[in-house]
This record gives sequence, C-alpha cells and structure tokens, in this order.
Amino acid sequence: MTHPPIFDLDNIKELARAAGDIALGYFRNTTVTMKADDTPVTAADKAIERFLTTQLRQAYPDFGILGEEGADFDQDAAYRWVLDPIDGTNAFAAGLPVWGISIGLMQGSQPLAGVIYLPAVDDCFAVDLEGPATLNDRPIHVIAPGQPISSESIILGSADAHLRWDIRFPGKVRAFGSCAAHFCYVAAGSALAGLNTHTAIWDIAAALPILQRAGGAAELLSGAPLSLESATRGVKIPEPVFYGAPYYLDAIRAQLHSK
Repeated sequence: MTHPPIFDLDNIKELARAAGDIALGYFRNTTVTMKADDTPVTAADKAIERFLTTQLRQAYPDFGILGEEGADFDQDAAYRWVLDPIDGTNAFAAGLPVWGISIGLMQGSQPLAGVIYLPAVDDCFAVDLEGPATLNDRPIHVIAPGQPISSESIILGSADAHLRWDIRFPGKVRAFGSCAAHFCYVAAGSALAGLNTHTAIWDIAAALPILQRAGGAAELLSGAPLSLESATRGVKIPEPVFYGAPYYLDAIRAQLHSK
C-alpha cells in the first residue's frame, strides 16, 4: 500500500474540531427530516458536509470525496475522503451526547487513516497512515485477552438488536446510536465487541483503521471476510458487521442467534 503524496493528520483533526463547533451550534436546536432512502438528516449534517468538502477540496485537490449527504467528487481518484458529517443523527437530534464527525481516507477499497471527533464529550479518536490508534493523542488498544466474559462484560449493538437476535450474551448489550463511536469504544477497550446493521461506507471508513490499528478485527457476522468493494460504490453491506477484540469474536458470535 502506497502513501498519498500529501496527508496531515493534525490538519484533519483541526477540520473535525471546526466541524464539531458547527454541529454544537445546532445541537438541541434542530429537527430531523427523512431522506428518500429513509435515513435521517438535519440542517447540521448538510452544513458540516459543505464545510468539510470545501476545506478538503482546497487542501487536497487531487483527492476524491464521498459524503453521506451527497458529496461525490473524482470517483476515480487514487485517494478519496469519505465523510459522515454527523454519525448518529438521531441521537444528535434527540439531544443525546454520543454522535460524531467522521473523516476517513481510503485508497480504492482500503481504509488508510481517519479521525472521529465526538464534540459533545470532546473526544478525538484518530489514526495516521502509520502508528497506533489514539484517543486525545494517547494510544488505545482493544481489551486484552484472557479476561472471562461475565455479567460486567459489554458488547455494543444496533438499536434493534433485541428484535433481530436472540442474545444469550451473559453481560450487557448497549446501543448509543453511533456506529463510529461504537467502533471507537471497542478500539479503546470499553467493550469486547460490536455489531452493526445497514452499514454504509461512511459509517466505517474512519472507524475501521482506528479499530484495526488498536488490535481489533472486523468481519461479517457469518464469519466471512468484510469486503468493501461494493460499499465504496454506495451499496450498503448486506450482512451485519461484527467487530472487536479478535480472540473474543467466536465466543460472542456463538451467543447471537437470528430470530
């Protein structure tokens, strides 16, 4: 994998924080509307994507951009920014704190680096082209092996997990409403694993390299490899994405059964 000719992680962190300031100006003062694909959007989503697109096109003119709210430039570029202006729009609109700005860099179907900033709690997860994943500039890692799964263990699920699966996991199942945040919390060792449905490329373009560089792994719930080829063309991943500390995935998968 080659490195892009220009890339400045500190610059992307600054953009994410500036986008977070825009979001906080709308926080607890906005309403949700539904798009044609039945996904939610607010004025903040649109304003942030416009801001990020403008800034990134100026700073990285040879890179493409793909955004959840319609940004689509230079699809054939060697490198492409993938944007989720607010991951967790419903939580954002409800006044809940777990939502964030996601900026991922991809080469083809390979995520390379990214930043996920959660403005309401001022947490910035990031990963450069090399080196560890970080939370507020301090390295993070998934939960270490050898810890027994108990009633205090945590996995993170989609909000409708109780409707889709018979979950025999002995610990806690939590859903905060942001796929990107879930990936980051697993990467930081706050939970063993996570499960996400209806996954689009902007949900995980920044989250995947953060998770992987923190020692985590992601695959399909069936155990099949996670391929992003079709997802980079805007197609949602057809099967739930299952991710976490790799040495716990098989044991947790055995405790999830479709209804």
